[in-house]
Amino acid sequence: MSDNEPIAIIGSACRFPGDSSSPSKLWDLLKSPRDLLTKVPPNRYNADAFYHADSKHHGTTNVRHSYFLNEDPARFDNNFFNIQPGEAEAIDPQQRLLMEVVYQGLCASGQTIEGLRGSPTAVYVGVMCDDWSGIITRDLEVFPQYGATGMARSIMSNRISYFFDWHGPSMTIDTACSSSLVAVHQAIQTLRSGESEVAIAAGANLILTPGMYIAESKLSMLSPSGRSKMWDQDVNGYARGEGIAAVVLKPLSAAIRDNDHIDCIIRATGVNQDGRTPGLTMPSATAQADLIRSTYARAGLDINKPEDRPQFFHAHGTGTPAGDPREAEASTVRSIPDVKDDKLYVGSIKTVLGHTEGTAGLASLIGTALAIQNKTIPPNMHFDVLNPKIKPFYDNLEVPTKAIAWPETHKGQPRRASINSFGFGGTNAHAIIEAYEPATTDSAPGPLFSPLTFSASSEPSLRSLLSSYSDHLKSNPDLSLKDLAYTLQTRRSTLAYRVAITASDVEDAYTQLDTIGNGEQSSTIGVRQVTKASPKIMGVLTGQGAQWPRMGARLVEESAFASQRLFELDEALSSLPKDDRPSWTLREMILADSKSSRIAEAAISQPLCTAVQVVLVDLLRQAGVELSSVVGHSSGEIGAAYAAGLLTARDAIRVAYYRGLYAKLAQSPNGRKGAMMAVGTTFDDASEFCELDAFQGRIQVAARNSSSSITLSGDEDAIVEAIETFKDEGKFARQLKVD
Repeated sequence: MSDNEPIAIIGSACRFPGDSSSPSKLWDLLKSPRDLLTKVPPNRYNADAFYHADSKHHGTTNVRHSYFLNEDPARFDNNFFNIQPGEAEAIDPQQRLLMEVVYQGLCASGQTIEGLRGSPTAVYVGVMCDDWSGIITRDLEVFPQYGATGMARSIMSNRISYFFDWHGPSMTIDTACSSSLVAVHQAIQTLRSGESEVAIAAGANLILTPGMYIAESKLSMLSPSGRSKMWDQDVNGYARGEGIAAVVLKPLSAAIRDNDHIDCIIRATGVNQDGRTPGLTMPSATAQADLIRSTYARAGLDINKPEDRPQFFHAHGTGTPAGDPREAEASTVRSIPDVKDDKLYVGSIKTVLGHTEGTAGLASLIGTALAIQNKTIPPNMHFDVLNPKIKPFYDNLEVPTKAIAWPETHKGQPRRASINSFGFGGTNAHAIIEAYEPATTDSAPGPLFSPLTFSASSEPSLRSLLSSYSDHLKSNPDLSLKDLAYTLQTRRSTLAYRVAITASDVEDAYTQLDTIGNGEQSSTIGVRQVTKASPKIMGVLTGQGAQWPRMGARLVEESAFASQRLFELDEALSSLPKDDRPSWTLREMILADSKSSRIAEAAISQPLCTAVQVVLVDLLRQAGVELSSVVGHSSGEIGAAYAAGLLTARDAIRVAYYRGLYAKLAQSPNGRKGAMMAVGTTFDDASEFCELDAFQGRIQVAARNSSSSITLSGDEDAIVEAIETFKDEGKFARQLKVD
């Protein structure tokens, strides 16, 4: 791939405050934000015991409130990740939740565990805080057996690669608050180098102890009120927040080739360093502006041209007295001197979720991607009066305090946004993301995918999954079940506990899911041992005798794909030499009711059966089911030859047509009408039966199907007599529906 090919975000997942356990729930929060600030939960530590109003007071912090996940960080599905309870207890909760979120990101991207197993997929994890190591090393007398790997930052990324069996680069990055956007940058470099074709960038931040509060209070970094008031005159420090997030990345060309869903594209990313400033933690407007300009240049964009600029700037926006004015300066006069030509909207997710530290860059990226997709710029919270120090740079900037429609763009200009993320040690990261507008193409009717298949690693997990899908269907009544079935069958990992349903509409689907999820149909949950190897499937294609009137009719009536394939097969017959062409069509014969059906005539049934087999084989292929081997019986050998690739569909239907035609023309030596029967007996018994005086010359063995299944053919009256004789002997006997 080229050095500046855009990178596609093909999936994302997250856990943020406010029950934002998915990107869709996060967007619900961002477009209509509410105050999520809470006191430190008692299951973390006693906030009052470590509080003092003076930030410099020894061993205390002047902060008791932050932004926390509503879920219990101790909960973890260790069985899913094949981790024994003893080891799971020693693992940093950040690691545990991160593994779950990465898996959810894979699901969102349509990548499967089995599909990426053994691949050079890369993993980059951004992390800043490490409360867990302080907890488990507090009493070394009870240090856990797996404590070393449980607390090591390197294992944050390595454990993900280990579980999924990925062989690409795997590393954990700590540049403080810019860690996860730097992880995105490194992931993109790996994709562009060709080392990997899929990369995961992730971040994790949980607040478990007062340690970081105390440390940062000493530097006066934190807001005593616990709120980030970006660019407001009352800025007094940043507010801490929890968050876990992951994005799945691919080169744009690969994502298009693989028919992946694309959330948006990353045009370019960049990373630089402030260098020597008046203080180690003092930001540099010059370095930040240099990074913005160089990142745009790397993307092939001229930031001096209005059509190459962003419409929205997602600021680092910590709400600190030192950081906010410098970022405002860097974002405007130093990088876009004449920004007043177009209004530039500025905001930060930190005003809603708090500063999620090691996850902050990804929080900004996912939130901004959602804004681009929804064509809406979300509001900032806690912005009342502009900070006077920012006023010189605010000429045509605007911090929205309510959701607004994405502004109109210049002709040919996509919706574009810039994202800043800065570390307190001076490592800066910047990203440019844009809307992705797929090319509209005419496509042939797709197959009717059914059933809806769901799987999980345990029965409780499966019931929870069914509940989630039910809620989604209830919220999206216009959702296409065909698209959902396709996604479930081809874009989800196959796990041990499974449910499959067929549904006529969305209401029918969620009603069934609720019934099963509530335990009213537990027998429908199937369990299958999952193996690494793909199952080998044999196709068995039958001959004459099993057909019935309107066989395949509903499929043809309801599936545009099946109807189109049948039309193509009819065309193959209608283009035969004039004297050979049938006077009927396959469609007419399949749709005929029982009274007018000619399904028992060999001239009709043989091509009809082959047509149905061709359509079924094609439907299986479209659903991703590949036959490893095939076997056909009698006229079923024609369908088997097609399934094996030895005949084209056009040739297969013509062979079946001529076979049926000449079977009809064939006459018995005595001119009587012939018939066939199936009998449950041995070959020797059937052979002796045919030599009896009453049947000799009138009936014979036509096929030896198995050691106890024989097909006989002969004069129709002899077949009728033979059936009665065998039945009198207590043996199965039935006339076949062929002429």
